[in-house]
Amino acid sequence: MDDPAVALVATSAPGVLVTGAAEEEVLAAVVVALRRLCAGEAARHLRGPPVLDATVADRAGYGASFPHLLGAVSRGGAPTDLVLTPAACYHVYPLFEGHVLDAPAEISVLADCHRQEATSEPGRLRSFRMFETVRLGGAEDCLAWRDDRLDRLAHWLETLGVPAERRPANDPFWGRPGRLLASAQRADGLKWELAADVADGVRQAVVSVNYHKEHFGAAFGIREAGREPAHTACLGVGLERLLLALRHAHGPTPRHWPAPVRDALG
Repeated sequence: MDDPAVALVATSAPGVLVTGAAEEEVLAAVVVALRRLCAGEAARHLRGPPVLDATVADRAGYGASFPHLLGAVSRGGAPTDLVLTPAACYHVYPLFEGHVLDAPAEISVLADCHRQEATSEPGRLRSFRMFETVRLGGAEDCLAWRDDRLDRLAHWLETLGVPAERRPANDPFWGRPGRLLASAQRADGLKWELAADVADGVRQAVVSVNYHKEHFGAAFGIREAGREPAHTACLGVGLERLLLALRHAHGPTPRHWPAPVRDALG
């Protein structure tokens, strides 16, 4: 019998893939490895749903900055109170609404996400899974945590045999005026990515680490013990993108991947 191969089958909808048993086994191992590597201090691990309260996306500033990416859930042509989850971390902030933190807090979450991307280049998916860990605390704590997780993930990708480029970037976390704030985010070095080849001549961000300052703390009334808005940081890993990068680097058959790669995935 042929060895199971990582195929990631395209569907008739651009940016939407179907996975099989081989892919799901690899992704399950990836999530276990990520929880061990990056979420060891997390109090809880959550499985987020594919839908989100629309008011959460609005308060977070996503709808204002990136309405073209946000997918709304409708019924009979009329909008409902739900949108499709654009990022896993949006399920975390409402859990801390109104809380006063007496110590830094950390939660990891895995969610099915959707962004209405206009392109169908490899890795630029509209439907995908995202593993995230969110840190809530003070400014210095969140910055140190972000930098530590960036280093950890960069080293981990090396052990997986996936060459990655560390680069500054911006992302859709900010409200109006989104474009100016995104530029400031890049200038201030708030977001960093680890980008890897997912196909010949195509490089996509597989990992991102972000420092949001007090953006979400202010939006959701999360405060430090001194009553100032809490700061937050997060790391995110696009699971299908990582799978594409692994397949591109080592071929379609996990059993034939180098032993250090299989060991790193447990």
